[in-house]
Amino acid sequence: MPKKSTALPPLALSDEQRAILHSDAARLLIEAHAGTGKTTTLCLRALERVQRGADPSRILLLSFTAPGGLAIAQTLERLGAPAKLRKALRIGTFDALCRARLTRFEAGDTPLRERPEDLRAPVLAAVATAREAAEAQHPGAFTLRGDGELAVESLLRAFELLKGTLALHRLQAEGWRLTPDSAADAGQDFTTLAVFLAYERHRLVHVTPDGERVRFRHTGDATYDLARLIDAEDPAYTLETHPLRMGELHGLFVDEFHDMNRAMATVLSELLRQYPQLPLTAVGDVDQVIHAASGAQSYFLREGFDLEFGRAERFPLTQARRFGPAVADALSRFAAKPYPADRARRSTLRTLVCDSPIDLLVHLRALLAERAQATPPRPASGVAVLLRHPHAALDLEYLLLRYHVDYRTAGFTTYSARPELLFVRMVLAAAAEEEDAFTPTALLAAKRATWAFIGGALPRDGGDDPETAAILDAAPAGNFQRHLLPELLSRTDRRDAARRIAEVIALLREGGVGTLQRALAHLPLRALAEQVFVQAEDVRNAVDSVQALARVADLDRPASIGELLRVIRAQEERREAAAPGGGGLLLSTIDEAKGLEFDHVVIPGLGRGEFDGEDADERNRFYVAVSRGRDAVELVHGRGPVSRFVAVG
Repeated sequence: MPKKSTALPPLALSDEQRAILHSDAARLLIEAHAGTGKTTTLCLRALERVQRGADPSRILLLSFTAPGGLAIAQTLERLGAPAKLRKALRIGTFDALCRARLTRFEAGDTPLRERPEDLRAPVLAAVATAREAAEAQHPGAFTLRGDGELAVESLLRAFELLKGTLALHRLQAEGWRLTPDSAADAGQDFTTLAVFLAYERHRLVHVTPDGERVRFRHTGDATYDLARLIDAEDPAYTLETHPLRMGELHGLFVDEFHDMNRAMATVLSELLRQYPQLPLTAVGDVDQVIHAASGAQSYFLREGFDLEFGRAERFPLTQARRFGPAVADALSRFAAKPYPADRARRSTLRTLVCDSPIDLLVHLRALLAERAQATPPRPASGVAVLLRHPHAALDLEYLLLRYHVDYRTAGFTTYSARPELLFVRMVLAAAAEEEDAFTPTALLAAKRATWAFIGGALPRDGGDDPETAAILDAAPAGNFQRHLLPELLSRTDRRDAARRIAEVIALLREGGVGTLQRALAHLPLRALAEQVFVQAEDVRNAVDSVQALARVADLDRPASIGELLRVIRAQEERREAAAPGGGGLLLSTIDEAKGLEFDHVVIPGLGRGEFDGEDADERNRFYVAVSRGRDAVELVHGRGPVSRFVAVG
C-alpha cells in the first residue's frame, strides 16, 4: 500500500492514548470510561492507520446510532482531517452497513421506513391478525383490547428488544411454537409475541412479479435480517455471493461498543471470519450497557469479546476530559474503577433537597437567570434535566409552562398529549361541560384515546368498528361529551369500568374541583390501562401520570375544573406553536441522553425506591446520567430517605 502524507494532528495526548496509538495489535479493545475522549481516540487511531498507508476508502468507521456516526465525522473534522479524506472514509451506522450489504445481496433496494409513525398501519394490522388467530387457537390469551392504537409505541420497543437479542429466532430454529405457556421462554408476554410474529410475516413477505421480497425495513431491521440470514442452518448464499464480501478492507473501527447486542455481534463475527486479518479497534464502556433498550450485553465487552471476535489486546482509557475531579471521584466510587481527572479542571457535584416540584422550578429559574446574566451569556440549552421515568416530568412540565420557562423534551411525549391524560382530561371536560378544553389537534387525539380506554361501538355492537371511528372523528367537542361519550359507556363490555367513569363524572358535576382528588382516585385507570397497553411499564407510567396530575392540581389549586382545563389548553397551544428543536432547557429520559453532554445536569427523583436498586440497567443509567455533565451535576431528592446510588456516588 502506498504511503500517505496525512499526519496526525498535534494534540496533547495522555500516556493511555499514546499506548493505544502505538499498538500493533490486530484486535484492540479500548475500555473507556465516560467522558475520556473515546471517540477522539478511536478517530486518532483510524487516522494513524491511514498514515501507515491504509486506503481510507477501505476503512470502516462504525457507530450504533446516527448521532454516534455524526460525532465521528465531527471529531475527524475537529482533528483537522482534510475534507477529501473524511469523504473517503466509510463512516456510518452498523445498520446502514447491513442495509447496503442486503441491497447488493437482494439485487434491489427495500423501502426504508425511518419514522415510527410510518409503522403504525402495519403494527395495527398485525394486532388485528394476531387477535383473530389467537382467539381461534387460544381463546382469552390475547389481552390487548381495541385496535391497539395506544400500544404501538411500546410494541415497537418490544420488537427492537426481540430483534436485538435474536431470542425468538433461535427458539424457532429449535422448533419452538408460540402458546400462552411457551411465551415466557422468549422473555415476553403472549400478546406481544403474537403481534410480533404477525408483523414480521407482513414485513418480510411481499409478493411481486419478480418473486417474494421484503416489504420494508425500519431502523435496526437490516441488522436483524442479515443476522438471521447468516445464522440460518442452510444459508441462502455461496462463498461467491456472501453478503459480507465487499472487496479489500484495511481497517474496522467500532464506537459505542457498549451497545453491542446479539444481532450485531452475529454480523460482526461473520465479517471477521470473512476477513480474518482485518484489524479491529473497538471502544466501549461496560458501565454504559443498557440491555432494555435493544438487548445490549456487557458480555461482549467482557469475556465475550475474545470468544466472539478474536483475542484482543485491551487498553484502558480512564483520564476524564469532560469533567473535573468532583464528578470523576464520585463516578470512581460508584463504578469501583480508577477515574483520574485534571485537578485544574473545575466541575461540581452536589445534592439538592427539593421537597416539591415548585422548589425545583425555583431552582431552575434561578439557574437559567444566572446563565443569562453571565458574560458572555450562556444558553439555556446547556442545561439538561435527566429523568429516569417519563411520568416524573409531568409536575415539572406543567410548572415550566405555567411560568413561561422554555424547554424541549426528548425520549417521551409531552404530558398533555399522553393518551391516559387525554382520556382523563376528556372525562373532566365532560363533567365541567367545557367544550374548549382541547386544541383542534388535541381534540382528535383525546376522542380516540377516550374510545380506546372505554371501548364500545357506534352505531353497531362489537369490535373496532371503522364507522365508530368516523363518527368520533367528525364529532364536535360538545356533541362528543354530551352524547357520544354516554353512548360509549352504555355500549362497552367493560361494565364495571364504565360504571365507575360515570360515577366520577357525576361526582365532579356535583362537587366541582373540591372533589377532584377523590374523583381521580376512583377512576379504574390501572384496569383500563392493562387493556390498552401491552407492557407493564406503560401501565405503571399511565397510573403514575394521572397521580402526578392530581398532585399538580393540588399544588396549583385552580378555582374550578374548567380553569384547570383552560390552563392545560393554553400550555398545549404554546407547545404546538413552539418551533421544533427550539431552545430552552432540555427535559430528557436518561436513555435518550446517552452519548450527549451538557454544561449543567440536574437529576431529580433520587428518593429511596424511585431510582435505585440492584438492577444492572438502573445502576448503569445513573452512571450515564451523572457522566453527561461538564461543569455541574446536581442530584435532587426530597427530605426522606435517598437513593442508594446517591450514597455510593
